[in-house]
Amino acid sequence: MYKALNSKNEPFSDELGGNKKSEPPYQKKFAVVNPCRMCQPMGAVQALLGIEGAMPLIHGSQGCSTYMRFQLCRHFREPVNVSSTSLSEGTVVYGGEENLIKALETIKIQYNPTLIGVTSSCLTETIGDDVEGIIKKFRESYLKNHGEKFPPVVSISTPSYSGSHVEGYDKTIVSLLENLTLPPESEHDPDMINLIPGNLSPADVEEIKELIKLMEINGIIFTDNSESLNAPLTGSVEFLPSRGITLDEIRQAANSKITLTLSQHASSGGKLLNKRFGVPHAILPLPIGLENTDKFIETLSSLNYVENIPPTLERDRGRLLDGMVDSQAYTHEQRLAIYGDPDLVTGLVSFVVELGMEPSIIATGTKSNQFQEDIKKITAKTSYDPVVINGGDLYDLHQQVKKTGADLLMGNSYGGRIAVAEDIPLVRVGFPIFDRVGAQRICILGYKGGLSLLDQLTNTIIQYYYDEAGYEL
Repeated sequence: MYKALNSKNEPFSDELGGNKKSEPPYQKKFAVVNPCRMCQPMGAVQALLGIEGAMPLIHGSQGCSTYMRFQLCRHFREPVNVSSTSLSEGTVVYGGEENLIKALETIKIQYNPTLIGVTSSCLTETIGDDVEGIIKKFRESYLKNHGEKFPPVVSISTPSYSGSHVEGYDKTIVSLLENLTLPPESEHDPDMINLIPGNLSPADVEEIKELIKLMEINGIIFTDNSESLNAPLTGSVEFLPSRGITLDEIRQAANSKITLTLSQHASSGGKLLNKRFGVPHAILPLPIGLENTDKFIETLSSLNYVENIPPTLERDRGRLLDGMVDSQAYTHEQRLAIYGDPDLVTGLVSFVVELGMEPSIIATGTKSNQFQEDIKKITAKTSYDPVVINGGDLYDLHQQVKKTGADLLMGNSYGGRIAVAEDIPLVRVGFPIFDRVGAQRICILGYKGGLSLLDQLTNTIIQYYYDEAGYEL
């Protein structure tokens, strides 16, 4: 279907609204051809996999959990366990209570997890299962029959037919804090912060942890997939995450000095802690590139009253600056089409503008007014007038690439078809990346991550426009 829609290589027509900036094509199309986002349960599962000993449970059909495992395994190249209540035609009619209870009992017997996260699906949301009510009744029955408490169970409403994985991640953080966080014991701990990074690669989470450590700050990461989804080969198979944020850390989150959120679109957890327990909350952009990383380091410095930045960070910042100077002859005025999650795309746009590159097309599948405002602020400093696709799909992106043109694509593996069809290179970032190995090791945050991304960008330009074209440098 995708190839048939794009094989004619026709320019945008007035009928689709492509020649009118006020009427972009994704506002006139009544179907999603090739989504530029994932479903809500996917974000919830990724958040749960960053909790030590947790087991995600999809309350839906077997296909839902199979899809999650398929996408996660081929991106992270790690074994991933996602349980299912395996609803069938009969449960659609009579409800899924029996299946959910059976699944909870089975998980307890086979895995004995520290936490079970029950995420709903489009099926259970449509038939109207009272998931929280079922869980409450089951826990009371289990205590009465077994004389012991069942492990903590949190429910997350994640209908697949609305929102995206960004909302799924955000709802999971909120559910964890609502159900597990205890009132503060005394005054806030001056040496501890909460940090909500959003859906990041394990390498990016690792870099955030390293930056916090260098600034001599202790942090609770909501959630920490740096080892659970980038584990060493030990010869043993672990069915539950052996590393990550612990339940005790979640319970103590109200004692922290502040909550820093690195996502405009996953900030509900920080707002909840602020409203319920008075924990100060600040939202920062993802530390991609020079300016955003400087802002992150300055914030950490102000929290810990650090007057002098550690020499290691000074060195890494200088290396990034040196790389930007070395690469400017290749990156200058190169036109990019960038797509992906709104916070990731905003950070990437900020960085490529610093490099003198032109973000000619900027697209996200998660419609957001905040995204539109953030992009305007960044591009207002330049002479660029990019096409912004807010809440569109990859078909919209492809059509705009045909019309406007781009030298490079930047986004996940689903842009590969566009890259082949239009004969332009694709720089792979985001989720999912399934046609290359090492996605879990891709780091784009901080000074070191920025330098790595810069090298990848520059070398892609050199390889494609010089090596393959046969030009001499």
